[in-house]
Amino acid sequence: MALNPNFNQIGEMFTKQYYAMFDNAATRGELAKLYNTEQSFLSFEGQQMQGTAKIMEKINSLTFQSIAHIVTSIDCHPMFDGGILVNVMGQLRLTMTSQSFMQNFVLKPMGDSFFIQHDVFRLVLHNVAAH
Repeated sequence: MALNPNFNQIGEMFTKQYYAMFDNAATRGELAKLYNTEQSFLSFEGQQMQGTAKIMEKINSLTFQSIAHIVTSIDCHPMFDGGILVNVMGQLRLTMTSQSFMQNFVLKPMGDSFFIQHDVFRLVLHNVAAH
C-alpha cells in the first residue's frame, strides 16, 4: 500500500468529526463506530484498554457534565501502510475549568474508510513531575 496523498485533509476532517461527536452527549455513543472490535487500543492517562467495548466503557465512565475540545493544532503524517498518524493539541473546556490536552490517533484503512487503531490521550500537566 502507498502513502495516502490526502492524509492532511482526512486527518483534519476526522479530528473535527471525532470531537463534534465526543462533545455532544447525544452522539458520544456513536464514537464506537470509529473503533474496531478487537484491533483498537486506547491509552487514557496511562491506563490501557483494547477493543471497542472497553474503550467505550472508559469514555462513558468520564464524569464531566459538559465538555468542549478546542483544537489549537493538528499535525498529520502519512504512514507506509496507507494509515495516518494524527497529533492533536488543544484545550478541554469543562463546566468550571479548562485544561490543555494532547491526543494522538493512528487511523488505519479498512475498505473505503478508516478506523482508529491507536488512541493516546493525555492532559498536559506542566507542574507535576512524571515520577
